[in-house]
Amino acid sequence: MVIRDADREVARRMYHVAVGIVAMRDDDIAVREAAVDAVRMPSPATIRALLAVGREKEWLASVVDALAEVGIAAAEEVLGDENE
Repeated sequence: MVIRDADREVARRMYHVAVGIVAMRDDDIAVREAAVDAVRMPSPATIRALLAVGREKEWLASVVDALAEVGIAAAEEVLGDENE
């Protein structure tokens, strides 16, 4: 099955909104820098760095929710049958 473009776009926007809010509003400059990196270059390393600095932050749940949507949108690519 093919991932629908609409699902990708919703996940992409949720991610950018959630992480963008962190980049604009967190009081800690290191957190804001991690969020900017995660928006500019979303990768396992930049996302993990943001999650690490987000422990016990109020915004962590919204970022995790956005990442869940990204994972759901990509589930078939990542979790699909290797033989297909």
